[in-house]
Amino acid sequence: MNTTTPAKPTNAATTQNEHRPAVPHYTMRPLRTDAERAAAAALVDDRARQLTGHGITMPHHHITAYRDTRAQSVGLYEDAADGEEILLGCLMARRQAAPHPGTQNEDKPGLEISLAYTAPGLGERYGWLITLGASNLAARTGATRVHAQAPSPPNRDETDPLLDYLQSLGWLVTGTSITRDGERVAHLHLNAQERKGLSSLITCTVPWGTAQPVHGSGSPR
Repeated sequence: MNTTTPAKPTNAATTQNEHRPAVPHYTMRPLRTDAERAAAAALVDDRARQLTGHGITMPHHHITAYRDTRAQSVGLYEDAADGEEILLGCLMARRQAAPHPGTQNEDKPGLEISLAYTAPGLGERYGWLITLGASNLAARTGATRVHAQAPSPPNRDETDPLLDYLQSLGWLVTGTSITRDGERVAHLHLNAQERKGLSSLITCTVPWGTAQPVHGSGSPR
């Protein structure tokens, strides 16, 4: 597997069926080079333009955060049969040394993910893959939960397709707040669960580190 070739996120939706093995295999790994971080920033920028078309404005720092070498940025790649990689999504992941604020009866560290995006044009499967990978990573590193945020509708009684989708994946909504960008977000957590057979689907090489915190909505979208 060639892990040095930058992926092209703008082609993810159209090339994902080219050179694909019979059983797709995916990799979650750190973004190591400036080129890989630039590819992730371009993916988020593409996603931002798509969301704008649906009336959703995304803070610009969600894009620039992926160019920050201090951030622990992670890419979700599909491993193509020809040895290349296709960047399908990205996120920030960091270890929380202390229990997440507002968490009761929990004395173990947690895993926080933020700024999680999939490439435009992809189906719901890839949010599911990120969820599986995050839950498994948290469990095998001793955490009990994964914490994230997602945009929340202004009216608490209003249904939201994104939150409904995330809850169908196992995320639980624990409350809401307003970010520094003025965005109302829902606070989410996901129980850690080690899945011993997951490596046949996803290889995860994300280290258990304490990276620079990056604020913003975190769950897959």
